[in-house]
Amino acid sequence: MYRFFLPLALVACTGEPKDTQTEGPPFGMTLKEDGKLYAGITRLDITPSLDETFQDLNGNGKFDGCTNEPSGAASGRAGCDEPFVDADGDGHFDAIWIAGFGDQRGALGVHDPITLTALVMSLNGEYVAMVGVDAVGILESRIRPGRELLGQAGFDMDRVVVSASHSHQSPDTVGIWGDIDGLESGVNPDYADTIPVAIFDAVSTAASEMVEVTPTYGQDNVGAVDPTTSGEVFGGTNPDSWMIGTINDIRDPLVAGDQLLAIALDGTDGQRVATLVNFSSHPEVVGDENNELSADYVYYFRDWIERQHGGTTIFISGALGGMQSALSGTLPKMDSDGNRVTENGEQVWIEGTGWDMAESQGILLGQAADLIATNSTPWDQIRVRTAPVPIPVTNQYYQLAFRLGILDTKAEDLVQDSACPGYGVDPDVFGCVPAGVWVVQLGPITFGSVPGEVFPELFWGVPDEEAMKDATKRPADRRWKRHDPDCDTVDYEDCRVTARLDVVDCDGDGGVCDGVCECLEVHAVPYRISDDPTMLPIHDMLPGTYRAPMGITNGYCGYIVPDPDFNTYASALTEEGDHYEETNSCSREFTTAVQKGFVSLME
Repeated sequence: MYRFFLPLALVACTGEPKDTQTEGPPFGMTLKEDGKLYAGITRLDITPSLDETFQDLNGNGKFDGCTNEPSGAASGRAGCDEPFVDADGDGHFDAIWIAGFGDQRGALGVHDPITLTALVMSLNGEYVAMVGVDAVGILESRIRPGRELLGQAGFDMDRVVVSASHSHQSPDTVGIWGDIDGLESGVNPDYADTIPVAIFDAVSTAASEMVEVTPTYGQDNVGAVDPTTSGEVFGGTNPDSWMIGTINDIRDPLVAGDQLLAIALDGTDGQRVATLVNFSSHPEVVGDENNELSADYVYYFRDWIERQHGGTTIFISGALGGMQSALSGTLPKMDSDGNRVTENGEQVWIEGTGWDMAESQGILLGQAADLIATNSTPWDQIRVRTAPVPIPVTNQYYQLAFRLGILDTKAEDLVQDSACPGYGVDPDVFGCVPAGVWVVQLGPITFGSVPGEVFPELFWGVPDEEAMKDATKRPADRRWKRHDPDCDTVDYEDCRVTARLDVVDCDGDGGVCDGVCECLEVHAVPYRISDDPTMLPIHDMLPGTYRAPMGITNGYCGYIVPDPDFNTYASALTEEGDHYEETNSCSREFTTAVQKGFVSLME
C-alpha cells in the first residue's frame, strides 16, 4: 500500500519488516564512546495507492454517494448521487479519506508524497530515534508495534519517539473523517497496517547508515526574525493586526507558539546530512476543499531547506493547540525561489487558504530557520527519559467512537483497571488511553513530548498581563478578540457548564437580562494553566538552554486544554463557540495527567 521515496529502505509487499539484525549494536549503528556525534537519516514515501476514487459531480470536495453503491445515481437509490471506482469488486468504497475538517473528503490525487522520516543520533554510547510522520495523528496502538519490533531487534523502544505533523491533507489515521453518518471509520486498514513496519524500516535503515556529524543550531520567535509575519499589535508589519509569526491564533487568549527551533547536522566533508526543524502550527492552510494528498506547508518547509542545503529534513510538530494555524490569516506572498512577490514595488499579501498560502508559509519558515541556526558549540550528551501517562477518556463522543470501532484502535487496547485514574470509581471514565511523556536532551537542547495538541500556554506559560487576571480589561486587550463583555461579572465556574447565563443589571436598570452572557465566548478568570499554584509550565520544568515542545508523540488523544479553562458544556452535540478544542479532547483530566508526568520526570 505504500511506495518508497528512497530506495535504501526496502519492505516486502507482505508488510513484513526487512531482516537487518546483526551482531553487536542493533542494525550496526555507531555507538562509540569517543565524544563525537553520529547521525543517520532516512525518509520513506508512505503515500497510499489511490485504487478507488469517486466522481465529485457537484465539485464540493466531498463524496456525496453511498459507500455500498458503486454506480451512484444510476442505481436509483436516493442519496447515492456520486459513483466510485470499485477496483477490487467487493461492492464497497475502500477510499483513502483525507483527515481534518469535515468527513468524507476522499483523496483523488497526490500533490506531494506522504512521508515518514527517521533521524537516529548517538553520542558516547547514548542514542535516540526521532521520527516525523506526515499524519494527522498516529494512535498509540499503531506506534507501539513499530517500537516493539525495534525492541525485539535490540533497539531500546523507549528511545523511539514518533511525532505526527498533524497534516490536514494526509490520510485519516485516526478514524473520525470517514463516513461518520454511516458509522464507518475513515481509516483504511491496509494502509494503517503499513505504519508500524515503516517505523521499523526507517529507524533501522537510519541506524545502519550513521556518520560523524557536527551540529549547528538555534531558536527564536519567527515574528522577531521576520516582522512581516506578525501584525502591528504584536510588533510587526503584517496587515492583519493579530498575526503572530505566521500564526493566526483562533482561540482566546492569543498566545502563539511561534518559536522555531532548527538543528543542522553536517558531515566531516561539510555536506549537510540532516536538518531538524520544530514549529507549532497546524498544517491545514491548503484548506478543506482540497482532494490531493499532501504534507501541506510542511512539504514546502522541508523542500526549501533541502534545495538550499541538501541532506534530508525532518519536521517535528510543536504546541498546536489553542489554536495555532495560519488558516485564514495573511502572509507575504513568496515565489518558489524564495523572493517576495511585489506589484508596482509593493509587497503582495495573500490570505485565506490554498497552495500559495502553504508555499509561502513553508518558505518563510525555511528562511527563518537559516537565520537562527548559528550556535556550533559541540553537544556533551544525549539523554532520554520517559514516564507513563494514562489518559482518562470521559468524552462521550470518543467513548462512542471506541465502542463502534470508528477509531483506529480497539476498546480492549484501553487501560481498564486500577492503573487508569478514576476507572471503576468515576462512571464517566470509560478507560484510559495508554500514553506517555518523553524528555529528550541533545546537548543544550531539550524536547518535552506530549501525546496530543498541547496549548502554548501550557508549555511556555501564561503572559504576565493584567487582562489575564481581570476580565473587565479584556475587551480592549490585544489577546482577547472574542471576549463577551456581558460576561465580565459572571463566575466562570457557572459559565463552563452552560451556553448562556442571565446577568443582573446589564443595562443599568437594576433588572435581570436573560441569557445575555455567551458563555462559549469567554474563558477562565484568572486565566491560568492549573488550579495548583505550584504547577510550572512544561518549559520551566525542562533542563537546557533551548527548550521545545514535541507534539502528538507516541500516541494521540486530541487537544490538551488547560484544566481551569476546560468548558464541560461544549461537545460534538452542542454549540462550541470559542471552545472547539474541548469537543476533540479525551478529557478535562488530560492536562493534569501530562503535567504530573513531567513532574515525575523532573523529580
